[in-house]
Amino acid sequence: MGGVSRAKLGVASTYVAPTTRTEQRLAELWSAKLGVTPVGVQDDFFELGGDSLLAADLLMDIYRDLGIEVDAAVLFLSPTIADLVAAMPVNVPEARVR
Repeated sequence: MGGVSRAKLGVASTYVAPTTRTEQRLAELWSAKLGVTPVGVQDDFFELGGDSLLAADLLMDIYRDLGIEVDAAVLFLSPTIADLVAAMPVNVPEARVR
């Protein structure tokens, strides 16, 4: 998948790869929505180019794709994949990515 690299955006966080299927899928959704590759679990959605409209779209994509409703406040106040996963219900399958 093409897209803008993290280096070109000057992302402050160090890349931390997804380690679970949920993190991997969220990273894919973020990458598709923002046009940035790769997306790590500690990356800030807004630092990657996200805005309130893209955030609303992303939350709908998460619901459609994973069947999980995430409160918008979580994304706005703690805008990382790690934070989103931590806020999700405990019954979300967390098999490790290989």
